[in-house]
Amino acid sequence: MLIEIGLLFVTLFLWLYWYIAKNFGKWEKLGFPCISGTFPWGSHKELVTQKKHLNDLFLEGYQQFKDKDYFGVYLLGKPVLCINSIDLIRDITVKHFNNFVNRNDSNLAGVLEGGDMDQLWKNQLTSLADDEWKDVRSTFSPIFTSGKMRSMYKFMFEIGSRLTQELETKAEAKTDFELKDTFGKFSLDTLATCAFGIDPDSFKDKDNKFVKAAARVFINTFSDNIKTFSRFIPGVKSLHKFFNYSIFKPKETKFFTQIIRQTIEHRRKTGMRENDLIDLMIDCIKEEGASAVQEKEVEKLDANANKDIHEQYEKDMQFTHHVKQKQFSEDMIVATSLVLLVAGYDTTGMTLSFMGYELGKNPEAQQKLQDEIDQAYEKNGGEMPDYNTIQGLPYLDSCIHEALRLHTPVGNLFRACNADFKLTGTDYWVKKNDLLMMSAIGIHHDERYYPNPHQFNPDNFSKEARQSRSPYTFLGFGQGPRACIGMRFALLEAKVAIAMVMRKFNFLPSDKNPDKLELDPTSQLGYVKNGLYANIELRA
Repeated sequence: MLIEIGLLFVTLFLWLYWYIAKNFGKWEKLGFPCISGTFPWGSHKELVTQKKHLNDLFLEGYQQFKDKDYFGVYLLGKPVLCINSIDLIRDITVKHFNNFVNRNDSNLAGVLEGGDMDQLWKNQLTSLADDEWKDVRSTFSPIFTSGKMRSMYKFMFEIGSRLTQELETKAEAKTDFELKDTFGKFSLDTLATCAFGIDPDSFKDKDNKFVKAAARVFINTFSDNIKTFSRFIPGVKSLHKFFNYSIFKPKETKFFTQIIRQTIEHRRKTGMRENDLIDLMIDCIKEEGASAVQEKEVEKLDANANKDIHEQYEKDMQFTHHVKQKQFSEDMIVATSLVLLVAGYDTTGMTLSFMGYELGKNPEAQQKLQDEIDQAYEKNGGEMPDYNTIQGLPYLDSCIHEALRLHTPVGNLFRACNADFKLTGTDYWVKKNDLLMMSAIGIHHDERYYPNPHQFNPDNFSKEARQSRSPYTFLGFGQGPRACIGMRFALLEAKVAIAMVMRKFNFLPSDKNPDKLELDPTSQLGYVKNGLYANIELRA
């Protein structure tokens, strides 16, 4: 009996070895520069063992091959072609977008094939594919038009007032504080209030469940990774689905889902309307009139797009699509709302944290930013400047973009090929379901595009600097139609926060931070190990 059991395990091991290693050697045979794969983790053992963050690994790969247009790696057993050429990035994300509509190949998409809570993540905007993604994207884009942003501005100001009150307390205490703990609360409260009509009031509740649940979603423990990697084994995801077993933060997912569903139900019963994302969701759920709302709002987005200062980015985001699905399930709408809420919390909270850290280290940049903001306040009689003024402050915009460049939250952009494509300038055909990766963090740290790339220099995003390089050298929000749907909201939210803080306070460096920041391998996005600290003082 023991012999039979032993033979079974040997057979299973050999089968697993074949399954993972069967594509090893693909890039070597093609003569492509590459990082070879090793069973069972592919090119990056550290990704599985959590010794390094994904952003660090792909930054190292980019720097090793930055003089090449592309190079190959193996993500576990999956061959991934990493694109370095700016022209190829433009081709993939914009020019030939219809060949690369999807973010995930069939293997990555299958990771979210599990229980009910995992299915919600599968149906959220960043995971959807093909026409289903286009339908949802076209429907939800209108919530982030300039007109909607104007109406949300007053709510951002209200939450910003709570932020400055919190910072006054910290200034009086004269002690270092963790930046994301503070700015994350601002980000979460702002998004929840503006888009969902929910006020978590995180600054008052020091043990806020809302904040804790959002933070947990973006922490990947070793156990989380093992569960995720198990989904790549054939048959496992089917078993998980059969037993309704969810692996992607089911407790936290259920918490947010219940809140969103309760809010939808309350609006439907009372008829109350705030013209926010919740109202748009209800419009989508209604069978009658949904299509008319979508067409009208998409036209409004197109009409206003070129008024934004980032014209090229806005132009590239547009795509032509006739919405085929006239009515969405509540699950899909809740899923999309969920990712907007949770992802918006982490990315904006991180960016504001890095801004505080860098301004404390760079007092000249901080003073220049304060001078610009002071002037805007004085022109408005000492009161908070209006929407148009805040949007038009060039150095404020440059500081935020520089923080995103130097500390890129989403360090790598993935695209799956959905129609065979001949890679421009080569004889190589990218096949359907092949996976490509573009290293945002690598390009952002390339001295060919950004002089002294490891230093904080907002002048990298002056009008003259922008004009001197390709717009595709900045990937902080992605590029093309699949770029971040909430870019306008995130930028406005960050601008409001920084303007209100800089008007009253100076950031000071903290001795708690190491000389060289290290990314936390358990952080799903690229946040700092052991946190990021600063001190703050009231301006004289």
